[in-house]
Amino acid sequence: MGEKTLVESQIADSVALIQKLDSRGDTATLAVWYFYDDADEWRFLIAGPSFDALLPKQEPVAYRKIAEAMTASNLSSLTISEIKVVESQSALPKAIRLIVRTDPKGIVRAHFTDTTLNGIFIKEMIILRSV
Repeated sequence: MGEKTLVESQIADSVALIQKLDSRGDTATLAVWYFYDDADEWRFLIAGPSFDALLPKQEPVAYRKIAEAMTASNLSSLTISEIKVVESQSALPKAIRLIVRTDPKGIVRAHFTDTTLNGIFIKEMIILRSV
């Protein structure tokens, strides 16, 4: 895995967060752990229609929705600073949808290392949902 290790409890917490967002009507169409090689850190990327409607002008509201779902889920290994909300139609989500598609509420665990998609080099990522 990436230089900074992603622990199993972070993945479990991210799955719980996705499920809590689903139950609140803020379904994530993209949920991916992505390793930013240049920063040597993992970030949990989330995208979905309810977040797209808030980006970019109301980005704090998108993070507030996520923080509220995190609090309601009582997560112990995932922090808001590890989460990045992205637009569903940006380059990376579009590229990920080319290789992995899940059911709208499905969860998978597809792990990729040293992959290039549509000209985007991906050092490492774990796809949990890609609709």
